[in-house]
Amino acid sequence: MGFAERHGFVTKKAIQVDDMDSSLRNRLYNAVHKYCNPSPFIHDELIFVVDKLGYLNEGTDVKNWRVLDALLLRSRDDMPWYMPYEIIESFFAAKREQCKHCRYDCHEKGGTCDELAWLNNVPNALNAILEEEKSGYRFFKDQFINIVNEKELESIDRASSSPYVSVNTHIKKALSLYSDRKNPDYENSIKESISAVEAMCCIITGMTGASATLGAALKKLEDSGVVIHNALREAFSKMYGYTSDTNGIRHGGIDFKNAPSEDAKYMLISCSAFVNYLIEKYNRTI
Repeated sequence: MGFAERHGFVTKKAIQVDDMDSSLRNRLYNAVHKYCNPSPFIHDELIFVVDKLGYLNEGTDVKNWRVLDALLLRSRDDMPWYMPYEIIESFFAAKREQCKHCRYDCHEKGGTCDELAWLNNVPNALNAILEEEKSGYRFFKDQFINIVNEKELESIDRASSSPYVSVNTHIKKALSLYSDRKNPDYENSIKESISAVEAMCCIITGMTGASATLGAALKKLEDSGVVIHNALREAFSKMYGYTSDTNGIRHGGIDFKNAPSEDAKYMLISCSAFVNYLIEKYNRTI
């Protein structure tokens, strides 16, 4: 908080969720130039970004920054307010694409390179800007998401980086569906969140096939050495029921056609925390 805001000389800035003021836009614009321009692959990355955005005409010259400068800075009726977020996410996607074809294979071999350092370090710089400018978003897993509590982000990060591929996949899908600004899918985000818990319970109990549901697996956790309080087990059993009744999300019922964002956020955070809890419990038995 600056001097003027601290002393009441200017109106306190509100959290920016559905818009972006010029200060935030300009700082993100400067960050894009600072961190992206030196890349030796900048031409290929610009082409990737422009193609991914889909806002430009075919054949648009992307050998320089003028096109993206216009998208980053202009506030026009035909240009979404969140364009800087779109562009930055697209640059990260471009970097990931470069890493796929990199001969050093840093991710698999534990090596380092400028591109990998960029992917690891730039999010911290972006999040510092977002926090200072009171943005309602944080940059996480190559996406801007409207979860700003650091503990919540840490819980999701742990659950999506567990030793269990099926669990990670469900959490990552839930996060992606929840944070899609153009077309959020809260119903399926909720389904993926609870499916992550189901997957973890089935890993612990060894259950497979049609009978391997969360409701059944929860009842067998104790047989596998994972003892949790009855109230906690019942709570998640009821949460599973919320998604599984005749009109529920997992059955595609019409009552959940417009599941609210807060439900999806709650399920993502709660299920991530419960997955982490189960993993800790399970690790004590193996």
